[in-house]
Amino acid sequence: AGGTIPPLAGRPQAELAAQMQAFKAGTRPATVMHQIAKGYSDDQIAAITAWFAAVR
Repeated sequence: AGGTIPPLAGRPQAELAAQMQAFKAGTRPATVMHQIAKGYSDDQIAAITAWFAAVR
């Protein structure tokens, strides 16, 4: 912990989903995440972000 990448566990699902959608749309700068996010459907993004939001 303490790195430059914030932990995803426990973050609000809506926040995580918005970030993933921004990566997918190419509106958030990234090195590789935008390429990864493009491969997920909206339903998959919802499921992934709900899981991270539930993890404590």
